[in-house]
Amino acid sequence: MEPFFRWSEQHLGQSHYVLGYLIVLVSHNWPIIFALGSALWLSIRLYRTPTRANAVWLFSALLFGLGYEYEKHIAGEFHQAIDMLFGYEIAGWNRPLHILVGPVVNTGFVIMTFAMICHGIQLSFGARFIAQFRRWYPARITKRRSGATLSERERP
Repeated sequence: MEPFFRWSEQHLGQSHYVLGYLIVLVSHNWPIIFALGSALWLSIRLYRTPTRANAVWLFSALLFGLGYEYEKHIAGEFHQAIDMLFGYEIAGWNRPLHILVGPVVNTGFVIMTFAMICHGIQLSFGARFIAQFRRWYPARITKRRSGATLSERERP
């Protein structure tokens, strides 16, 4: 193994270490890299064309990143703080708070993220789906002379 290390140091320098660190960095943090890349692209898109749909897509990407970071880093810190603060004196609060900080908040982030994604899909593509649906089931047309609704007194 020693000859390999010498050959590696002579021919590659330190670049193979950097490559290894990059592989580990990307493989461990790909969700946040995806969320930040999406948020950057969606924020540029929102800046260029400020629509409600673009804002919803941006917030859904940010919410996905926040949920991932909460699960990976923040929830563990909250669990340690709960263990430290709620000791033997008020140990009855320990288990409910662990459930609240862990599965309840994580499920809330997942539900909010999926709700924002569904709302973004509805805002982005909903009108096209409704137009396709109306093609097969046209709206019932009343016998009006114009598009306005007349009151009883104004009708002929």
